[in-house]
Amino acid sequence: MVKQAKIKVVENLTTKIRTSKTIILGDFLGLPSANFQNIRKATKEFGEIYVVKNTLAKKAFENANNSQMTNYLIGNTALIFSNENPFKIYKKIAQIKNYAPPKPNSVAKEDIVIKAGPTPFSPGPMVAEMQKYGIKAAIKKGKVEIGEDGVIVKKGDRVPAAVSQILGKLGITPIELWLRIKAGYLNGTIFSPEILNIDTDAYKNKIISAHQTAMGLAIAKGICNKYTVNNLIVNAFFNTKNLAIERGIPTKETVNDLIAKAGRYASALKSNVKE
Repeated sequence: MVKQAKIKVVENLTTKIRTSKTIILGDFLGLPSANFQNIRKATKEFGEIYVVKNTLAKKAFENANNSQMTNYLIGNTALIFSNENPFKIYKKIAQIKNYAPPKPNSVAKEDIVIKAGPTPFSPGPMVAEMQKYGIKAAIKKGKVEIGEDGVIVKKGDRVPAAVSQILGKLGITPIELWLRIKAGYLNGTIFSPEILNIDTDAYKNKIISAHQTAMGLAIAKGICNKYTVNNLIVNAFFNTKNLAIERGIPTKETVNDLIAKAGRYASALKSNVKE
């Protein structure tokens, strides 16, 4: 890219950074082209996505006085500019996530486990291949069955081509294919992927539960504020009314209850008086 073109890219990115309420920074390393195109289409609903070189993005963030986001410019960078809530964007991107078996000779990010149980496969070379890599496979009722759970590739080890094929045939797909979100930015605050991935409905229910508990405690303790005042007035009314009924004080609020109370006493007395 010639110098003038790079300047235009930086200027455009700087404007986007300054005018966008939300910025999502993701890494598309290893993402197949078809998957990325699906993400690009989905992004049109809530913003724009740019694939940029880290050096140009870094310059744009610095020009926009947002150098804190430059710490996340690692790998193959894609930037999403939007005015949508970053939590909603994360969820929409995660919904497009696909899964695949690891590529041959790739490095396992976690232990890859094969679970015990039957498989739909007939006897063949797969059994010997599994046994070669420590998986306890045997033939039962004419099908390949795995005797117990086992780690076929340890974290940090490379995935042999034969193991990649085995995992694909068994439908074991530990590799996530999506735009891996590294950070979200909203009005000056940076959110990590762990925060963006929060279950908002569960969190909302916790807040509602905490509010209800606090309300109950405040009302029980007689703490008066704009949230409790109506309940305290209602409680005071009923407490006063009940006390008036207990003491036999007639008012327009208690007269019906006092008559009913007198009727109950009369009925009780009648049942204890012999004819």
